[in-house]
Amino acid sequence: MLQTPPSVPLPISFTIVGTVIILFFVVFFYLFIIQMQRRRSIHLKEMFDLKAQYEQTILLSQLEIQEQTFRNISQEIHDNIGQVLSLAKLNLNTLSFEASPDKIALTEELLGKAINDLRDLSKSMHPEKISDIGLINSISHELFLVQKAAKISTELVTDGNELKISNEKSIIIFRMIQESLHNAIKHAKAKHITVTTNQDTHKLMIDITDDGIGFDMGKLKNTETGIGLKSIEQRCALIGASFKINSSLGSGTSVQLIINNN
Repeated sequence: MLQTPPSVPLPISFTIVGTVIILFFVVFFYLFIIQMQRRRSIHLKEMFDLKAQYEQTILLSQLEIQEQTFRNISQEIHDNIGQVLSLAKLNLNTLSFEASPDKIALTEELLGKAINDLRDLSKSMHPEKISDIGLINSISHELFLVQKAAKISTELVTDGNELKISNEKSIIIFRMIQESLHNAIKHAKAKHITVTTNQDTHKLMIDITDDGIGFDMGKLKNTETGIGLKSIEQRCALIGASFKINSSLGSGTSVQLIINNN
C-alpha cells in the first residue's frame, strides 16, 4: 500500500517562500545597483571625454587665433614696414650731402640692418615658413636670432636629418621651443643655450638647456617662469606630448620635450 509523503508544515512553507522572495529582491537590488554604478561610470567617462574634447577645442581655437595673429603681423612686416624701409634706403642713396658722407653711410647701414632684422622676425613668426624650411632649419634660424639679438652663444646638436613630424606638429613644437628660449633669455641670465634633438621610431626628444642661474623646482608654480611654461603645457596637451623640467639654483635649466611619432 502506497504511503503519501508527509506534508511540509505550513509555517515552514511560508518560511521557504519568504526566503526565496527575499533572496530574489536582494539579488535584484544588487544587480540594479551594479547596473546603476556601471551607467554612472559610463556617464562620468562620457562627461570627462566631452570636457577634454571641449578644452582641446578651445585650446586649438586659441592657438589658431595666435597663429593667425603671427601670420598677420608677419605679413604686415613684410608687405608694409619692410617696403617702407627699403624705399627709405633707396631714397637715401640718391641724396648727396658732401659735408656728411659718413652720417649717410651710417644711416644706410642702420636701415639695412633694420630691414634684415624685420625680415628675420617675419620669417620666425610666419607658420608657413616653418613648414616650408622644416623644423631643424627653423630652430637653427631661431638660435641665430637669439645669438644676434640677446648676445647669447647658441648651439644646435642634431644628426642633420629632417625630423619626421607633420607640419601641424612642427609649428606647435617650434612655438614651444620659442617659449623655452624666451624663458632662458628673460629669466635665466644664460650665456649659452644648447638645443639637442634625438629621434627614434617611437618618439622625438628635444632638449633646451642653458647655463643660467636656474631656480628652485619647489617654487616653480609661484614664479614667472612657471607662468611662461603654462603655454608649453597647453601645447603639449594638444598634440599628446609631454615635457620635463630639470633645474637647480646655480646649475642652469633643462627643458625636455617628448613627442610621440604616432
